[in-house]
Amino acid sequence: MPLDTAHFVRLLSSELDTATRLHDLLSQELDTLNTGDSAALQALNPVKQELLTLLRQQASERLNWMTASQLPHSAECLEAPDIATEPDIIDLWQHLAARYETNRDLSARLGDLVLAMRFRTQQKLKILHAQQNDPHLYNQQGQASGVSRGFRSIEA
Repeated sequence: MPLDTAHFVRLLSSELDTATRLHDLLSQELDTLNTGDSAALQALNPVKQELLTLLRQQASERLNWMTASQLPHSAECLEAPDIATEPDIIDLWQHLAARYETNRDLSARLGDLVLAMRFRTQQKLKILHAQQNDPHLYNQQGQASGVSRGFRSIEA
């Protein structure tokens, strides 16, 4: 029985469209993080969550169809006789795989940026709360206290 390749094309197309919309949103989120506009960043979060939910649903639907059609869940499915003759499917598959890759890389960049911003914020809070201030920074002679001055060349 031949595969319903038109349905597979629709599944791949809709998933690619959602993945592209997610990429655009992640790019916008990166720009917003770099400008420090927290209000705009908060407005993007619900939209991102909706896109992620939709993308999970679409990927699940595609994988269920592939399972029902006895196709592997990898690029090996492109070797199936009904699919190998469909250049649209091969093109969509490659674009979708590339989009997932760029989204993963962009998400990693966002994660690194958020962690760096979090670290800087924690350091600023420590300064504000005077956790890094040492009341015994200098001793009676005006020299730095608590700092090892090492050995003099004669003592070494």
